[in-house]
Amino acid sequence: MFTSLLDDRIRVARGSLAPARAAELMAALLRDTPWLAVRYENDGRPRELPRLTVNYGERSYDYSGLVFTPLPWTPLLAELRALAEAAAETRFNALIVQLYRDGEDGVNWHADDSLGVGRDPIIASLSFGATRKFLVRPKGAAEPCLTLELHAGDLLVMRGDLQHSHQHKVPREPEVKAPRINLTFRTLSGPAPQPAVAHASRVVRWPEDGE
Repeated sequence: MFTSLLDDRIRVARGSLAPARAAELMAALLRDTPWLAVRYENDGRPRELPRLTVNYGERSYDYSGLVFTPLPWTPLLAELRALAEAAAETRFNALIVQLYRDGEDGVNWHADDSLGVGRDPIIASLSFGATRKFLVRPKGAAEPCLTLELHAGDLLVMRGDLQHSHQHKVPREPEVKAPRINLTFRTLSGPAPQPAVAHASRVVRWPEDGE
């Protein structure tokens, strides 16, 4: 059962996956995902993406000029894609898996409004692991109009003109010590909308090598 928010631009289904299943999937994703630690330059200064990430599917979602090569769907991710497609009532061809290692990791204000996702994209997001805040604000506003806590097993769908009218953010929460994994499914078409930015990506296992 979905809760509808922001004039149905956001739908949230709490506990789409039972706690035991969500914990099982979290462990499998932590163990089996070939995470990328992404390093790049911004205005000539070295930067590191404040989370680990990897792309899957037929198409890669390239953002901020960072271009990635997608991996093929695994049986587990194909199963979760089917769950997301049924909930969002659409088909997805791309997935970003992101690991927030603890509350020091996050993602700043942004909108998924690149040309590759088209007009009024539907994006489905599955959460595992630690509970983290998800903030939404109208474009041009300083403060959020919506604050959600996303728990393990929650499914969030962004739809309508949300990516054109609003931005969203996963803020840093230094008090959070446990990891969170987020899967975002989307549908991509057309060429990458921006020139590629050179970056170095190092495959890491987490937490065995301390990342």
